[in-house]
Amino acid sequence: MSVKKRRNQRRKDPNAVQYRELTHMTRAASINDETRSVDATISTENPVEMMDWERWEIVPEVLLSDGMQVDPSRQVPMLDSHHPRTTRNQLGSVRNVEVDGNTVKGTLAFASRAEDEWDLVREGHATDVSVGYRILRVQYVEPGKTKTIRGREFTGPVNVVTKWRLLEVSLTPIGADEMAKLRGFDPSTLPVDTKGFVMNEQLRALLIEAGMPEDLDDAAAQDWLVENRSALAPKEEPKQQEVPKQRFAGTDGESLSGHLAPQVVQRMIADGITGALAEQEKQRAAFRQDVDSMLELAGVEVTDKARFYALESKDAVRAAIIEERKKHEVETHTAPRIEFGAAGRDKHYSAVRTAILERCFNENSSQDERVTNERSQAVRERLFPQEERSKDASQFRNYSLYAIAEECLRMDGVDVRGRSREEIAMAALGFGDQIGIRTEPGYHTTGSFPKLTQDAINKSMMLGYGEYPATWRGPMRQGTSVSDFKKIHRMQLGAVPNLPIWNDSKDPEQASMADAEETYAVECRSLALSFNYKLLINDDMSVISRSPFKLGDAASRTVNTVAWSQITSNPTMRDGQSLFSTVTGNRKRLNLTTGAGAPSATTIQTLTNLMMQMRGENTPEGNEGQDILGLMPRYIVGPSALRTTILQVVRSIADPNGTHAGVVNINNDLVPVIEPLLDANSTTGWYLFAEPTRVETVEVTFLQGQETPRTRMITDPKKLSQEYIILQTFAAKALDHRGVQKHAGA
Repeated sequence: MSVKKRRNQRRKDPNAVQYRELTHMTRAASINDETRSVDATISTENPVEMMDWERWEIVPEVLLSDGMQVDPSRQVPMLDSHHPRTTRNQLGSVRNVEVDGNTVKGTLAFASRAEDEWDLVREGHATDVSVGYRILRVQYVEPGKTKTIRGREFTGPVNVVTKWRLLEVSLTPIGADEMAKLRGFDPSTLPVDTKGFVMNEQLRALLIEAGMPEDLDDAAAQDWLVENRSALAPKEEPKQQEVPKQRFAGTDGESLSGHLAPQVVQRMIADGITGALAEQEKQRAAFRQDVDSMLELAGVEVTDKARFYALESKDAVRAAIIEERKKHEVETHTAPRIEFGAAGRDKHYSAVRTAILERCFNENSSQDERVTNERSQAVRERLFPQEERSKDASQFRNYSLYAIAEECLRMDGVDVRGRSREEIAMAALGFGDQIGIRTEPGYHTTGSFPKLTQDAINKSMMLGYGEYPATWRGPMRQGTSVSDFKKIHRMQLGAVPNLPIWNDSKDPEQASMADAEETYAVECRSLALSFNYKLLINDDMSVISRSPFKLGDAASRTVNTVAWSQITSNPTMRDGQSLFSTVTGNRKRLNLTTGAGAPSATTIQTLTNLMMQMRGENTPEGNEGQDILGLMPRYIVGPSALRTTILQVVRSIADPNGTHAGVVNINNDLVPVIEPLLDANSTTGWYLFAEPTRVETVEVTFLQGQETPRTRMITDPKKLSQEYIILQTFAAKALDHRGVQKHAGA
């Protein structure tokens, strides 16, 4: 469809609704507390600049009051700022709508639930109303031409609406028609500047004498004064002879001859320049305000308004706005959209992404800088390196989640003007088609906001996962990831015997490990996080920062729990014995010591010796193997109940159980691991673990690609939500008893 055809279609569209805001509605004398009502002038024939969508320019528009049509009940809804799509935004109704000369009047009746808005009107804070209407017939008067319409003359450019239907009246914070207001307020009391800058006659005479053309009006004269201020600078006065005082009639600086004294002339020029500059700045400020209003009305968003401010007239501004709209207008089935261009859009997207990710990181930062620096900085840098962060993110750092959604829609070319928070939230999440906002196919996954939120949720989750103190890493081993859910077969390293002598005339002996294996399989674990449009409307930033962070924390905690459950559950191994067992049956060397014995130099030595004397697999005849593995403890592990004892044993310079400070602490090469999961099993039991690279005690294995949690996004149009599912597939299995020693401690 061509641009021209779409413009005409919009003009002829019977459902097209126009809005004009009416201002200076003050606390009115007509307020009736009993009926919760106030009389108001809701429309006048005062020209209001409106966007002419047929001509793509801003044109003054006049609503002829006698052309107004209204429901026979003479009642229309009263809304909150033109939000018509839900009754929650209805504040009441406007009753007794009637034409009174050149105005349309009515009574604003507030519903009982609109208590806050009624208080704003009664207290004089809410002063503006605005009408929503549908144009049925309009006549355009071209620039410079005059046309008589219904007995009145109109000079163009102007759109004269001769027939229109009133649909609703809204209470608004800011309006545009200075003649529409609550009854009881006299607009003639408004201060009106009808003269502008008026030049003092004596100053004019002095300026003409200084070279200013005589035919300049006051406005042009002040410009001349500003431009030639340097030529009018006070000059050093020549020394004058003293004149007898009796020759002067007074002390105001005027001599008897009627001429002004030099200092008075200089003061007048200085005052004139100051006044001219102030007036000029006042006019420029008013012009800038008009430019801002014209840009907002036309829906044009520009970062450099200075080029519009520099234009000479409103006509020049209108022309520039038209060119700006044409430049950004593209063929689309929705309202006009603005294209950033590939490079510009990428830069804009990067800035918004940086702002939202840094905010997520900051909301999950510890108040203790030492904790953040020591444990989190590496995780944050790995997730979002500094070189990927945009330097232009500062403008978006304080944006709310809802404001970011709005910015993303604009970035994707969706026009959000006139849309409610609910509609914008639904469109941002990819459900715009349900409210008449057409977006690109698959927008719920390809749009800027869904992509940003999925990225933020994933990184917040990974931050929580990376910052959780998972204690299994160290004493236990991460196995090679698997590609499916099939049973995993792990051979035990301890089953490999010492190398025998090889008679090169024969084949080397084969190491038999068929019976020395453990089997297990990975399992998928998952949890979902729902992000619906209500959370977006409520600006709930935690849905993409704190909640995913906690999910990541929970995922890491789950892996940790499953891993340590292999220790606390004491599972049965492939030799028919429990993981921790005394000498029984096939178990020739114990790894469980009972009786009282907190961690100390003595008890640690006992468990160390037991670990170092561990042998390889039994012989085929069932006898103990002769291969001493020479395992050394690397980690000392205990419940939180033994935290102080373990840290003292390991970190003391001298042996804490020694009789003097000269006794060397031989255990300070052990790495302490405190795990509160062990307390539920025993508050006295503690363990020594060998380095897992020497012997696999407990192995944690992940499904390939899920070594860290993954998020999947599922769109649910029924719930108007995005489901973010966190999942991780893994398993843990105790493989060998030789690499760990347990002391029951009681």
